[in-house]
Amino acid sequence: MSATAARSALMRFSKHELRLAWRDWAWMFSGWRNTSLRRALIGMSLFYAVMHLIAYAVLSPHLTAGFVLDQTALAMLSVTVLLSFTMMLSQATESVTRAFYARDDLDLILSSPAPSRDLFLVRIVMMALTSWVMSALVISPFLNVAVVLGGVHWLGGYMVLLAASLTATGAGVLITLALFKTVGAQRTRLCAQILAAVVGAAFLIGMQVVAILSFGSMSRFTLFDPAFVANHAPAAGSAWWFLAHAVAGQTATVFLLFAVSLLFFGAGAWCGAVQFRRIVVLALGVTEKAPRERATERTFRSYSPLGALVFKELKLIARDPWLVSQTLMQVLYLIPPAVMLWVSFGENAEISVIIAPVIVMAVGQLAGGLAWLTISGEDSPDLIVTAPISAFTRLWAKVLSVLMLIAAIMLPIVLGLALISVWGAVVTFAGAMIAASSAILVQLWFRAQAKRTNFRRRQVASKTSTLAEAAASIACAAGTALVAAGSPLALLPVVLLLTVLGISWSIRPKHSANA
Repeated sequence: MSATAARSALMRFSKHELRLAWRDWAWMFSGWRNTSLRRALIGMSLFYAVMHLIAYAVLSPHLTAGFVLDQTALAMLSVTVLLSFTMMLSQATESVTRAFYARDDLDLILSSPAPSRDLFLVRIVMMALTSWVMSALVISPFLNVAVVLGGVHWLGGYMVLLAASLTATGAGVLITLALFKTVGAQRTRLCAQILAAVVGAAFLIGMQVVAILSFGSMSRFTLFDPAFVANHAPAAGSAWWFLAHAVAGQTATVFLLFAVSLLFFGAGAWCGAVQFRRIVVLALGVTEKAPRERATERTFRSYSPLGALVFKELKLIARDPWLVSQTLMQVLYLIPPAVMLWVSFGENAEISVIIAPVIVMAVGQLAGGLAWLTISGEDSPDLIVTAPISAFTRLWAKVLSVLMLIAAIMLPIVLGLALISVWGAVVTFAGAMIAASSAILVQLWFRAQAKRTNFRRRQVASKTSTLAEAAASIACAAGTALVAAGSPLALLPVVLLLTVLGISWSIRPKHSANA
């Protein structure tokens, strides 16, 4: 292909990816429905304005009195950047892996005369820019308030975020290529999902674990105690604080950081582009590989209709190729409560009051995700509907399969908690199962047929169901903590939970009401 044609293909790929990105954002902001995008953007603008008010309330006491970059401030800025970087790296690793394994338009691209490396370069650039925009939307209210109150030098925070996004995306490409070379195409998808989940949660969980071991508290903000920072962190003039100085607007540090990240991103993107066609062929070969028939004969098992459906749901969940990335991070967030149990073993019988709400919140979110996969992510709804079984049996099988998985995850935690407090273990298990049941009910009432690949965006499919699920989990967590503490105020979260579920049932879509 001539140089002119190659440039033309690159421009067409760029326009195509921009169009897809805008369409994706438009549907996401409108809740994946044919509603007015203008109304969705107005709602997002109001939320963005509220975030600025929150940022002003947080930062104004520090910036108006004269902000000093002491050790505590340097630590908080550095931790914020590192936390953003780990989340970006986790997302980049999963996105790059999906780019290799997801079919979509790859067959068409590979059969066209256009260079496939151009498509990969364009998609990698879009991944980096999307990651930067998403992070900037969250952090920009604080940066904007800092610019107004503290000076324009805080604009360097945007460049630091862009540098972090470029570095994370380049690292995600190199990590995926390394996995293909070391473990092979058949295992790369699973290993990449595990690595993405661990990287995304490791930094935050590590901070909580250190706080537990040092202060006996699960709050990571205790690590920013001035005395603790002074004893364990580098001096204020140390080069280790280069990220914080870059956020604060040191021009030389900002440009050096951006230049290094840009070079690293370019090297990673080019390595991936050169090997894109070969790796895609290997990945598609794995996804199209037919299962081998076992030589040994299998004994026929007789199941009841309900048992067969439960077995089917559990098998589909186990077969889901992207389940690890969708749920592992939520399971990992149960590690800090487990560490808290280990540290407090034999010392404090009321430790359940502290860890119970954390466990209940995590379990509620996990149950909501699994319920979405089984209820809304059904791959063959038409086939299931034609089966000679009642609708109640079909739904009960999905609910039972999710509750079985939640109970299996809760079992080791509850047994460990029972060694300290039997009452706390019983209350925690009951609260977790109630939270899981509430999340499942919300998913049943607001169910809508969707593809399993849309799992990561299920929160925007119905903002009402998302808020109802979160409110139910919070009410269950608060009620569990108060019951474990023996407080009569436990009735208030129960009333709140019943109110949330009642409102959710009353405003459920018509198709759910008729089902």
